[in-house]
Amino acid sequence: MPPKFATAAAFVAGLVLLPLGALLIGLLGFLSVDGQSEPPGWEVAPARTAVHAALARQARGLVDPVKPDSEADLLAGLKMFRDDCAGCHGDYHILSAWGAKGFYPRVPQFGAGAAVLPAPQAFVAIKHGIRYSGMGAWEGMLKDRQIWQIATFLARRETLPPAVRARWQRTTR
Repeated sequence: MPPKFATAAAFVAGLVLLPLGALLIGLLGFLSVDGQSEPPGWEVAPARTAVHAALARQARGLVDPVKPDSEADLLAGLKMFRDDCAGCHGDYHILSAWGAKGFYPRVPQFGAGAAVLPAPQAFVAIKHGIRYSGMGAWEGMLKDRQIWQIATFLARRETLPPAVRARWQRTTR
């Protein structure tokens, strides 16, 4: 067998056999599916990258109607976040009792330094949810303006105006 053909055959075999092998391992029940164990990096990295890429694509062209320094809108977003989201996503320096450990994929803990998404991407995630993650769609339960208020609060949580930051850092309502 000529070396070029052998190299090409090995390459094609790897492209076909590796995914088939992974599928077979999954179909035989050898992949962990519990929500408590830490997932391997080979699973987390591509999944996280795919979610961020999809949110960026779907948010392309969206314009946040909430003024980024509107204290009234940021406070409204904070209130709705605490009322509707903090149970899963935690609060300022407080991890969710179950979202940070007993849920898979792990729920971003926004009060403990989770990545900051631009408001349009957060809007897409909140409005439409994220498949296979437990993040439900809030479309129909909240008005778009309310979703934008939450999204803008989340996007600005590291650079909030002083009055809003003080309210965010005060964990008792």
